[in-house]
Amino acid sequence: MKRSILTGWLCSLLALMGACDFIAQRDLRPGQSTVEEVRKLMGKPGTIWEERDGSQVFEYARGPEGSETWMVEIGPDGVYRGMENALAPGNLARVRAGMSRDDLRRMLGKPGSEESFPALGEVVWTWRVKGDVVATEMFHAHLDAQGRVVRTSRSPDPNLLKGG
Repeated sequence: MKRSILTGWLCSLLALMGACDFIAQRDLRPGQSTVEEVRKLMGKPGTIWEERDGSQVFEYARGPEGSETWMVEIGPDGVYRGMENALAPGNLARVRAGMSRDDLRRMLGKPGSEESFPALGEVVWTWRVKGDVVATEMFHAHLDAQGRVVRTSRSPDPNLLKGG
């Protein structure tokens, strides 16, 4: 009981920094932990995706400042199956021209920002991600007027350029 209260308090205190995600990865057991334990450790999900088989995926976007979006799988039986970072390099590499806005949103989670460029006919969704060379960088998905991915690009993290 004492450990549970301490863990909950610590998660509340450190949630903005993503430390709670580390605790959740350490303490949650696929096939054993319950949906209640997930919520206790990780909080309320930003989005809940309903799957055809009755399972759910809880989305925990840690942006705009964080570089992780955790997709937590919950089986139809309410049991935790596992979690993955949607902003991992392998997942970013799966973004392709022609993808719909909805498919992109489902794959990467909520973007940290959205900016419209009317002269170009584009909307750009941006996520802060872990970079190869520097600690973080920005990943951009450029969407056309129909909401389809045209291309992706990367840029330096403006926080790092400012010395932040």
